[in-house]
Amino acid sequence: MRRYVALGDSLTEGIGDFADDGRPRGWADRFAHGLAARRGEVEYANLAVRGLTASQVLATQVGPAVDLAPDLVSVIVGMNDLLRPRFDVGTLRRDLGAIYGGLAATGAVVFTATLPEPGIGVPLPARMRASFVRRGRRLNDAIRQAAAEHGVRCLDLARSTPTDPAIWSSDKLHPSAYGHQLIADEFLAFLHGQPSAADSPEHEKVSAVRPADQVRWVAGQVGPWLWRRLTSRPAGEGVTAKLPAYQLLRA
Repeated sequence: MRRYVALGDSLTEGIGDFADDGRPRGWADRFAHGLAARRGEVEYANLAVRGLTASQVLATQVGPAVDLAPDLVSVIVGMNDLLRPRFDVGTLRRDLGAIYGGLAATGAVVFTATLPEPGIGVPLPARMRASFVRRGRRLNDAIRQAAAEHGVRCLDLARSTPTDPAIWSSDKLHPSAYGHQLIADEFLAFLHGQPSAADSPEHEKVSAVRPADQVRWVAGQVGPWLWRRLTSRPAGEGVTAKLPAYQLLRA
């Protein structure tokens, strides 16, 4: 597995985990470096762009990924579909099938992941959290079903993500640098058939959400998100893939 390509949205782009120069780093970068450390060297490309739905990833990333002739591909997508006012799980399921099928047809090893239930890291009111949790379960069922249909390996992050609040960045939607590293470690263990690090009791930490946290989060995160929706400005406007061609990583 010399050539690795990562597809997806803000999670795989690396939002929440920023390098010293301000560029997103993220779990896929960390995973690629972990692969290189184990295998000597790896060629790595990352096509992920924040804000994209499954249909947009299908339209803009699958073709370029196929052209790169990878040996290993990761694709994690679906959260932006879930966050749309109208969540059509049937359409999402078809888009996921087309993505997984197109990538699997290259002969590469393809892996994906379920996503932690929305609300774990977000200070939402109980009723809204319950609604998001129901959507999240439908999303993850669609991911599992489409992955099984196309022979895609699926890491169940929804069941293994620790509840330690330190895994979340300040926006409560994306992992922190620590959280991204945990995901990278989970994928490295998953790929090599090793036990999950999330089974450790030290990862099971829970903290109560205070009303003041809810107010700050709504003002800082929900307001800008609603403004983008009202003005039809996507989160990824003007953003392009950070590594559209292979970069050689050495141990």
